[in-house]
Amino acid sequence: MLLGLAILLAILIGLGSPIVAVMGLVTAVRARRNLQHLHLRLDRLEAELRAARRPGDPAAEPTEAPAPEAPKPLSVPPIPAAAPQPAPSRAGFEEKLGSRWAVWVGGVALALGGIFLVRYSIEQNLLSPGTRIALGGLFALALIGAGEGMRRRENSFGLPGIPSANVPSVLTAAGTCTAFASAYAAYALYDLIGPATTFVLLGAIAVLTMAAATLHGPTLAALGLVGAMGSPLLVSSNDPQPWALVIYLAFVVLPAYGVARLRLWRWLALAAALGALAWTLPIFLLDTAGTLPAMVHLVLQAGLAAFFLGVDPYRHVPHEEARTDWAASAVLAAFAPAGIVVTASVATGDARPIFVAVLALVLLATGFRAAAVASATASAALLAAGALLVWPLASEIGDAPESLFYQSGDVFAVRPYALSAYLVLAALLPTAIAGSSLLRLAISRGLRLPVAAWYAGAASAGPLLALVAAYWRVTNFEHSLSFAVVAGLLGLAFVLASQWLMRRSGNGAIRLGLGATASAALGALALGLTFALDKGMLTVAFALAALGTAWISDRIAIPALRYAVGAIGAIILGRLIWDPTIVGGDPGPVIFNWLLWGYGVPALAFLAASRLLERRGRDWTVRLAESLGIAFAAFLVFFEIRHALRAGDPLAGTTDLLEIGLVATESLVFAIVLTRLDLWRSDPVYRWGSLIFRTLSLTLCAGGLLVVANPLLTEDEIRGGALFNELVPAYLLPALLAAGLALVERRGRPNSYSLSSAALSLLLLSAYVGLAIRRIAVGPQLALWQGFSQGEQWSYSLALLLMGIPLLGFGFAFNSRSARLVSGAYLVLAVLKVFIVDLANLEGVMRALSFIGLGLVLIGIGLVYQRLLARRPSDAAIPS
Repeated sequence: MLLGLAILLAILIGLGSPIVAVMGLVTAVRARRNLQHLHLRLDRLEAELRAARRPGDPAAEPTEAPAPEAPKPLSVPPIPAAAPQPAPSRAGFEEKLGSRWAVWVGGVALALGGIFLVRYSIEQNLLSPGTRIALGGLFALALIGAGEGMRRRENSFGLPGIPSANVPSVLTAAGTCTAFASAYAAYALYDLIGPATTFVLLGAIAVLTMAAATLHGPTLAALGLVGAMGSPLLVSSNDPQPWALVIYLAFVVLPAYGVARLRLWRWLALAAALGALAWTLPIFLLDTAGTLPAMVHLVLQAGLAAFFLGVDPYRHVPHEEARTDWAASAVLAAFAPAGIVVTASVATGDARPIFVAVLALVLLATGFRAAAVASATASAALLAAGALLVWPLASEIGDAPESLFYQSGDVFAVRPYALSAYLVLAALLPTAIAGSSLLRLAISRGLRLPVAAWYAGAASAGPLLALVAAYWRVTNFEHSLSFAVVAGLLGLAFVLASQWLMRRSGNGAIRLGLGATASAALGALALGLTFALDKGMLTVAFALAALGTAWISDRIAIPALRYAVGAIGAIILGRLIWDPTIVGGDPGPVIFNWLLWGYGVPALAFLAASRLLERRGRDWTVRLAESLGIAFAAFLVFFEIRHALRAGDPLAGTTDLLEIGLVATESLVFAIVLTRLDLWRSDPVYRWGSLIFRTLSLTLCAGGLLVVANPLLTEDEIRGGALFNELVPAYLLPALLAAGLALVERRGRPNSYSLSSAALSLLLLSAYVGLAIRRIAVGPQLALWQGFSQGEQWSYSLALLLMGIPLLGFGFAFNSRSARLVSGAYLVLAVLKVFIVDLANLEGVMRALSFIGLGLVLIGIGLVYQRLLARRPSDAAIPS
């Protein structure tokens, strides 16, 4: 015991020595500064006296009175200028380092030192538990007392020219942090005090911290909150108590909220809410047997955050004047995903529906009461839908009775755990959220549109998302007449809500709610059709809902419906990004199959919706709908190609030359159409769409056809006959389309675009000619290892000449210097081929014919150039 006390005393002396040294340094610096000020004042007084008694000064000699008839101005002695006072020097890096940063770091070190001291005594088993806690409390009281004493004499420690270092607040913060850690350790580690005493003790410390923060300023509040939030991480235990942590965090955030409310430090309230929320995961992981502590913690902290961030600050603000508080809304929204994570755990048990309902109602009540945090209603809707989506299955719990299994096609599916409670929650909670949101829209007639949008979104999208989540979890997207009936009833409820809103005042918020409910009615109807039809797709339902919404918007001119179409389009876009395959498995026969339903119907729906919306202006909703129509059309063609070539399986993991060529053909067709539309009416949709398809086609042709799937480099056989085979759609058709794209791009795109497309066309055409010659010469297998015959080699020379001559004619006919240069390249290749390859490999008549043909062609080209260029000497100056 004596040895332990000696070690502890040595540690305290070691901690106190730097404080004494810093205080001595402050006193010495202050005395030195005062002495410098005294010297400056003495020097200034001496300068003034010398200037007043200077020899020859007119003020020091007597002057005669002037004659009355000729008055002269009196000579006024000049007033000597006072010596300039030295300006207070700005705090440099050294002053900041020594006077401010050192103090702040020292305060944190003191707080950590108190905690580490307790930890060290535990590890070394130096002191009994009671002694450790008592010494920790005494150390905390000493720090708090020192901080309060220095606060009362704070002016005597000020340094001229250097901002205050907040030494009293730092010491007080360190003391309160140590006090929190000591009290928590006494309850959670050693069971020295019971829950009731812990409540009283933590409450007293919290009240002390709150009172001290109001006197010492925000530094104490910030450091105290950080220290109190981090104390449980530093005080370890072999048997952690999640309930103690829940109680501890509740008493930590309460004084923080109180100080924030008293001193109007909103940042402190936000930090307290986020800090408490961050502890949800550790609490969740501490209790492996159940999640009740995490559930209680989330509900309790959500209630405190809702009151201090949403309800209390805006209780006197009329709803009509409220603006969205984004910071508070973001903090409250963070409780929804945390609740979803807890709901997904199989350890949550039978308390799951009660937990979801209570947490959602806390958020809903907050959004209903304070319009500034209206987004809390949307957060409640997302929580409800997310909880229904991640609800564990009965098989995951491990005690599923046979009645929960049902036949679904050829397999057995398992329904969610506690199916009755699941369905009751799915029916009641979204209904309560939607009804409350619509009621707020109706009774607050002057809401700003951004605020009203949150209520409208929660009322319309919330029930639809919950219905989809329940349908997915219960039926796994299988045929269900029961859910179709529920969707129909939901659509009827939205129609009645729309009629109820139409009888209200026609302000902007009401019109927004009317548009949202009308769109939701169409969405519910589309969902019902999808649920009732075999292989119905949610994406198709939303696309039809977007078309219906656009039609209603065109009929009754509700501007909000345009944004509803945009919201539906955003959902569909996210669906495509997440999984572009809408129809899984075998969709049916070639061409006329379920792909037409899964992709063709949404393509037509969004294109028609864009045309309807465009009647009242072309904005981002029109562009989004048109972009989705183009995307669905492209996916339809792509999956039809896959389905036709992969034996009815559009999701097969293989590909070949023909498929790459057809997909490249599709990309080129879309690029040509969109480029023409962009040149006809410039628009970002057409411009970016054409560039995307153009880039895709270049990648497929250059990388796929010419390298990866090139039959010269693979051992794949060419399907088809000697002339009509898969080389035609794989190479010839993309070559012709690339040439067409180059002609279209010449009309309004940079020259680099048309030149690159023309180059691609020539490469594909050359590849087709060469591969077609080899197909005739060697058969279906074109691999290089089979060698080359003399007739085949001579054919390549002839092909080069026959391709170069038409290009030369095109260049002369259309005055295109680029075409003439390319034809020259072909002719140069032919010359090199004849003089290098043919000379070495050909024999007899083939060699002679090769050279004779080349000579005749070159002579003919020379004659043509002489005649045409002689008639147009300025042709070289004419650009292509």
